[in-house]
Amino acid sequence: MLYNAQRPHDALDGAVPLDRYRASQRQYRETVEPFEDAKDDLIRRVQQHGFVSILGRSMRLCRAFAGKSVVFRPAATDGVFDAWFRHQKIETIDLNALAR
Repeated sequence: MLYNAQRPHDALDGAVPLDRYRASQRQYRETVEPFEDAKDDLIRRVQQHGFVSILGRSMRLCRAFAGKSVVFRPAATDGVFDAWFRHQKIETIDLNALAR
C-alpha cells in the first residue's frame, strides 16, 4: 500500500500511482461475446508450440497463442495475410517470402 498510495514516483512527476488510477469505463462481462469474421478470413487453431498452417505452409506464429483460434485476413497484396487474435493484429505474413 505504501508503494501505490504514499511513495512519490519520478515517472509520475512526483505523484503516487493511486493519484493516476481511474476505474475502467468498460463493463466487465463473465462471458466473451464471439467476434464476427469476414467471409474471406481463414480461421486456424495454433498448435502446441505456436505453429500454424495456412494454405499448405506451416509457420511459427507464437507459443502464447497455442490452443487459440487466429484469423488470417487477406491483405491488398496477393499471398499476404494479416494475422489477428480477436481485435488485435499480431503480424503480417507474406507467403510469397516463405516460398523462397
